[in-house]
Amino acid sequence: WCPPEDTESSPMLVQGVLNFTLFIKTFIEFPLFGVKNKNMVDNLKPCIFDPIYNKDCPIFTIDYILNQAEDDSTERDLMLRYGGVVNIKLHWDCNLDRSVKLCKPEYTFTRLDAPFREKPFSIGYNFRYTSTWKQNEEDFRTLTKAYGLRFIISTSGNAGKFNFITLTLNIGSLIGIFGIATFVCDVIIFRLSKRAGVNRNFVFEKVHWKKGFNATLDQSKLRIERNEDQLLNDVPNVDK
Repeated sequence: WCPPEDTESSPMLVQGVLNFTLFIKTFIEFPLFGVKNKNMVDNLKPCIFDPIYNKDCPIFTIDYILNQAEDDSTERDLMLRYGGVVNIKLHWDCNLDRSVKLCKPEYTFTRLDAPFREKPFSIGYNFRYTSTWKQNEEDFRTLTKAYGLRFIISTSGNAGKFNFITLTLNIGSLIGIFGIATFVCDVIIFRLSKRAGVNRNFVFEKVHWKKGFNATLDQSKLRIERNEDQLLNDVPNVDK
């Protein structure tokens, strides 16, 4: 026989929990470039994370985490009382052409459990654990239902570095794509469209080879005759 659970509201047993701190220590590796990095500063002096003045510090207060994950103050108070689940995501976006020390993660905080105002039943986050002991040859067991904050930490990242070969291949691919695009457009306009014949007549000029060749010969003969007349007229002037 076990007594039923006491579901009545009770004050928080842990006071000042908002001032507690969480130290996040993580590493990341980019094997393609052979680079490893960490989110810790070189000088591990006491610090508290601040998005403006101390954004490299990996130590966060519970108050800051809850404020980032939940905007409603009432919901934050209920999370402290009945528990909750918060995802802390570290995203690395690194430019490896610069110093590796400049590669730092960005932190985002997201609440994963359903808000209390939406689901009044099975609220928060809790778990049960037992402790057993024996006294006077009699077994005893205590079942404890604990509420708390659960932090799930996930890491993601991407990195890039300049490579001349990759740049050359990309430029060649773009040139090839533009060349194919021009060819495809010409085929559609001059062969497949309804006004293909009109388009061809507008762009291309038909030239009759024989007629054009004879006209070219006539123009060449005329130029030769003009040049001969000019030379004959210039010769007497030289003799004088």
